[in-house]
Amino acid sequence: MNKELIDRFDYFFFDLDGTLIDTEKLYFRFWKEASKFYGYELSDEEALSFQSLEKGEGHKKMKEYSNGLLDYDIVRQKRIELMNEYFLHHEIEVKEGAKEFLELLKKNNKHVYIVTSNAFSKAKKIIDNISFSNLIDDIISAKDVERGKPFPDVYLKACESINKKPSEVIVFEDSINGLLSSFKAGCFTVMIEDLTKYNDYFSFVDMHVSSFYDLF
Repeated sequence: MNKELIDRFDYFFFDLDGTLIDTEKLYFRFWKEASKFYGYELSDEEALSFQSLEKGEGHKKMKEYSNGLLDYDIVRQKRIELMNEYFLHHEIEVKEGAKEFLELLKKNNKHVYIVTSNAFSKAKKIIDNISFSNLIDDIISAKDVERGKPFPDVYLKACESINKKPSEVIVFEDSINGLLSSFKAGCFTVMIEDLTKYNDYFSFVDMHVSSFYDLF
């Protein structure tokens, strides 16, 4: 499978959280804990819907889910505090097969980019921390576009920055919002399953795998 993908594409875009690093379980956990702290516990489905979600949409969903009880910015700040505390005592975990797959791409002279909802500075710090810097060409942040995921803006910007059409790049994402962003931009979209598992809803993706090892 990897030979087919490597032969077909020269430009590879990767989401960060939940795709290359195993952090979506933490976002899931701490969105739930933060909302509970303020009097409403998000359901599993509701907590998952905040994965890679742009701020404006986050405000709408938080208000809808909690019947107006919770303010998105306040809950998000608490979630950040809880995650920061967690990382004082724990290392960032890399997803299985992620480093090996990136090494394979670089060995074949492919171009690798991170396309993330994180700010550039935060993503750069993470990449340096997990020793991926030599495997990445650049980082494109959704903070630099008008609308974040699930809107296509960040992937369109990423394609524009390398002067390639969306159909010429392949995207690896794990969350519904990231997958929709890639699909709407017109990129070849691969779902790397994480907390969200493939089902009929995701029939719009071009490929789905349970881990990077499935691509070897």
